Amino acid sequence: MLPFFRRKAESQPTGDWWTEAFTPEEHATIEGVFAPLGGGTAESLARSTNPNNLGALAEYLKKEHLRHLGYKLLDRADTLVNENVPVLNLHFYFAVRGGFYYRWRDHDPFALDEAVKSFERQIGLGANVARFFREDKNWGFIPAHAGYRQLRIIEEKRGNWTLARALCEQAKAEGWADDWDHHIGRIDKKLAAMKTQD
Repeated sequence: MLPFFRRKAESQPTGDWWTEAFTPEEHATIEGVFAPLGGGTAESLARSTNPNNLGALAEYLKKEHLRHLGYKLLDRADTLVNENVPVLNLHFYFAVRGGFYYRWRDHDPFALDEAVKSFERQIGLGANVARFFREDKNWGFIPAHAGYRQLRIIEEKRGNWTLARALCEQAKAEGWADDWDHHIGRIDKKLAAMKTQD
């Protein structure tokens, strides 16, 4: 079992969370903004046991006046994260979750911490997911990694240059697409400049 899981698979509550968590007006609002290419209803995604589906639905609620509904969906999705969820679903879920919270980092005091937790959890899956991308014939390449990229940016803004560099090194070692050498070189210059100031 991967170390970041907080819970084992457990039976889901028997209550109707969709009806209990949202008012009829909120149902209508969510359905009104949900417009996937292939059709379908927001309710069908909201009732899913796959956290990635709820994350995908939350992405439709990015406007400031709707974000509280997105937070509710992500809270529900968090309860569905367990060792039985496919690692690729978790990879994409934590990317979406992190991006959603990061968007509101300057509005809600908890948002940046939640974004960082999401990116850290996505990074915790990194080696396994990179292996999947490398070996799966439908992918055949390793894409960019939202968690590594965004957490590097966050740590640079915090002045945690050594940690930002370590994230670049780890992402590069796992094979994630990005210009990691450029980022490492830029960070090294910053660290060298800081040493000369001491």
